[in-house]
Amino acid sequence: MDNEKSVSNARKVVYVCVFLAIVAIVATVIAIVAANSDNASNVGTSASVSASRNSASGSASGRSSNSGSASGSGGGSGNAQPTVKEVAFIMPVEGGEVLKDYTAATVVYNQTLGIFTGHLALDVGGAVDANVFAAYDGEIESITTGYLEGTTVTVNHGNGLKTVYNSIEADEGLSVGDKVIQGDVIGVISTNNRQEYKDGAHLHFEVWENGEKISPFKYLTIDEK
Repeated sequence: MDNEKSVSNARKVVYVCVFLAIVAIVATVIAIVAANSDNASNVGTSASVSASRNSASGSASGRSSNSGSASGSGGGSGNAQPTVKEVAFIMPVEGGEVLKDYTAATVVYNQTLGIFTGHLALDVGGAVDANVFAAYDGEIESITTGYLEGTTVTVNHGNGLKTVYNSIEADEGLSVGDKVIQGDVIGVISTNNRQEYKDGAHLHFEVWENGEKISPFKYLTIDEK
C-alpha cells in the first residue's frame, strides 16, 4: 500500500509539472505572437508615415517648381504671378531742363515774390508752349485753376503716388477720370502761375507719396539735376 501511495503521489507531481510546463509554453507562445503583431503594426505605421511625408515633400517640391516658373518669363502657367512694374518717371516737359531744384532742408529765392522760401517741387523750363507729358501711367484726378496758382493738373498713379503739374495750359480734351499713359500730352507750359511768372514759362512739378511731398528724383532720373 505504501508503495502504491508513493507511486500515486509521484504521478501527481509529474502531472503538475507537465501542466505547469504546458502553461509556461502557451504563455511564451502568446507573448511571442503578441510581440510579432506589435512589430508588424509599427512597421506598417512607419511605412505609412514615411509615405505621407514623401507625398507632402513631393507636393511642396511641386509648388516650389511652380513658383520658380512664375518668377521666370511667364510661359503659360496658370500659377504665374504678375510681374511688378518698377515706377520710373520720364522728363515731364519736352526738351525740358531744371530751373529750380526741390529743396526740403533749405530755401531758395523767389524772384517774383522777392523772398526766400521753401520749394518742394521741380521747376522745369522749356520752349514756349512746350508739351507737358504724363510722367507715368495713371488717371486724371483733378484739373483746377486759381488766380495765383494758375492751372494745376493732378494725376493719380495708385498706391498713394500722385504727380502734380502746375503752371500749364491743360489740353482742351483733358477731363477728370481720363486714363493716361506715360508720355501722353496733358498740356503745355505757361506763365499762369502768378507766384512764379518772372521765372518764365515752366512746369512746377510736384510728387506726392502717401499724402506728403517728396523729391521727384526718387522716381525721376535725368542727366543733369
